[in-house]
Amino acid sequence: MNPTDKKTTLLASPEEPLDTEKLLLERMKNSSSSEDYFRWMLFVVGFYRGINNIEAASGLLEGFIKITKNIEQSAHCYLALGQIATDEQRHEDALKHFTNALELAPKKRKVIYVLQNNIAYCLNTLGRFVEGEKHCRCAIDIDWTRASAFRNLGISLNGQGNVLGAVWALTEAVRADAADGRAAATLTKLIALHPSVAVQCPWVTQVLTADFSANPDVPLM
Repeated sequence: MNPTDKKTTLLASPEEPLDTEKLLLERMKNSSSSEDYFRWMLFVVGFYRGINNIEAASGLLEGFIKITKNIEQSAHCYLALGQIATDEQRHEDALKHFTNALELAPKKRKVIYVLQNNIAYCLNTLGRFVEGEKHCRCAIDIDWTRASAFRNLGISLNGQGNVLGAVWALTEAVRADAADGRAAATLTKLIALHPSVAVQCPWVTQVLTADFSANPDVPLM
């Protein structure tokens, strides 16, 4: 490329960026079915959350709840509103949204698990540990293979002064997902505050040092 060609290339007008918002709104408006509309609406909500236009995202969700008769979709919208409120540290509002979703009695087990667990998280954050424990256990009854509810149960039990119970719950969280360092970090802090736990529960050290990715069935001794 000679200098003249290079200069011409540099001066060329760049391609106009795609107007993502306009495209998504058009796709949503031109949806061929209610399911398709709902799917595109969630894309729009995700886009608004990504650019921190929370008012627009919440407005779409709240407006859809008013017009839809689909319980599962309404529950999903309340769940999204709760997640938005949680991100903004508005835990009372988040609790209301998650509770509204749960009261609709959605059928999908994964959604019920997330709602129970998120309610527990909000209750723990608000210092309502006894109530939080109940929702953690409901989530665990739905799916005991996931770490999150065990981690929140550990926080609930510790908040009630049940240190050994908290240690057990947190070790179960670590066993369920060793890649999520939050449970391990909380467990390590708890042991540092209560050194006798390592003596009473010698399996704690084993759990914290075990490689579950290589051997997920390491037993508790």
